[in-house]
Amino acid sequence: HAFGFNVSDVATGGGFVSTPVQASQSGGAINVTGQMALRGLEARQLAFSYAYAFSDKTFAIGITAKVIQGAAYNGSTDLTGGSGVSTTDHFGKPNISTTYGIDLGAIYRPSSWVRFAVVAKDLNKPTFDAAGGGELTLEPQVRFGVAINPYSSLTLSADVDATSNRTFVPGVKSQLLSFGLEQTILSEFLSFRIGTFKNMQDASTPFVPTAGLGIRWFNFRADAGGGYDFREKGALVSASISLTF
Repeated sequence: HAFGFNVSDVATGGGFVSTPVQASQSGGAINVTGQMALRGLEARQLAFSYAYAFSDKTFAIGITAKVIQGAAYNGSTDLTGGSGVSTTDHFGKPNISTTYGIDLGAIYRPSSWVRFAVVAKDLNKPTFDAAGGGELTLEPQVRFGVAINPYSSLTLSADVDATSNRTFVPGVKSQLLSFGLEQTILSEFLSFRIGTFKNMQDASTPFVPTAGLGIRWFNFRADAGGGYDFREKGALVSASISLTF
């Protein structure tokens, strides 16, 4: 039996052109005018987990119940000139609402050096009040993964979304394929991670590089990670703290 407690903050968002775009040419320069809508959701999660292993720890199943405070954003930014678009400070004030979520997971470990896993997230479709009216719903997601340990302190992993998931941009979906490496040192006190992911629903997107750091002290764990999309020139950041018993 194992019990866990986790605090995390996960933010997602997107933008799309919401008004007709007009282009004009002045001299050798092309000027563009219009407006882009910005949508975002920050999910502040307090999660309680339980897992049970059986058959000599070959199989394990788990469930997570989450209290989620959602901060929904609805803003806009003007498209002017021929330069890049600024989204800083244009998402507006958040609309706060609270709900709960349920996750299920399972692990199959046929040997000491390999594990297969599946997780189903947000099975109850948590719903939040959207800024400006309406609702935002987290649709259920299913993800498969495999992890290999060439030796005890090194883990190689691959994960893929089994489902195609909606995003905040109309008509755009997400289905991520991820690869990662974790190296632990000092009896797992420090964990160094590198990886990459790609949206398989958009063949034109490149693999996005990621990196992370973890600290483990007895039953306490703190993790932080991030990535940078060089094509979209956007950063991704995540952080969490957890306690297991």
